[in-house]
Amino acid sequence: MVRPEVEVELGGKVRRLRMDLNAMCCFQEVTGKNLFDSEVASSISRGMTPADLRALLWACLVHEDKKLTIEQVGGWIGSDNMLEVAQGLSGAFANSMPPPEDTDPKG
Repeated sequence: MVRPEVEVELGGKVRRLRMDLNAMCCFQEVTGKNLFDSEVASSISRGMTPADLRALLWACLVHEDKKLTIEQVGGWIGSDNMLEVAQGLSGAFANSMPPPEDTDPKG
């Protein structure tokens, strides 16, 4: 089950970031990087290259509009909103992970 999407304002409107399996595959097809690889996944919280940031943002938005291009999405990211975008992507990635197992024996 995909958890709620993360909303960010981009290109003059509120958009929903969705990190589902399709988004992960789109990202891998463009970058060659597998988000199931722990080093790649941890780079989302540590900081990623501008090209990866743009590709991941596009991959998380293409569900809304299949005609979006990576260049178009990249034009929506600037110094004024880069932190918000990165935080939104981190939130979308966190939402896509399974909840931690309950290790409390009392349940």
